[in-house]
Amino acid sequence: MKDDSENARASRLKEAVESGPLNMNEIAERLGVARTSVLNWKRRGSINLDNLRGIAELTGYRFWWLAFGEGPKKADAPDAEPGSEIENPLVGVAKASPEHARLVACIAHMTAARILTPALADGITISLNAVAALKKSE
Repeated sequence: MKDDSENARASRLKEAVESGPLNMNEIAERLGVARTSVLNWKRRGSINLDNLRGIAELTGYRFWWLAFGEGPKKADAPDAEPGSEIENPLVGVAKASPEHARLVACIAHMTAARILTPALADGITISLNAVAALKKSE
């Protein structure tokens, strides 16, 4: 059974692909994937982070809106002021590097799949704080 967040993401991807300036063949070509991959993203909502960023760039839709349904839909939206995405601290983390972006996407996916429980999230937080304390003491 599909997770509700993937169903919603599929709807957002479908909108972006169908309303964007390029057709599915052109999107597939520019991203270096098969046309059927783009079709599957629209149907299932399951897409890797690099391709999601590519869809955002090619269609003019905002990455964060495509991924999570939050914030302005399009980069040129009147309420999309420069830096407005910083309201969510995860955006800043995701922009730090591709590795950070994958971490944020992984956390979002695991949370939606109910794998990342509050107890597990707390344990990870404690571990990260311990790493930070070690770095600070060096």
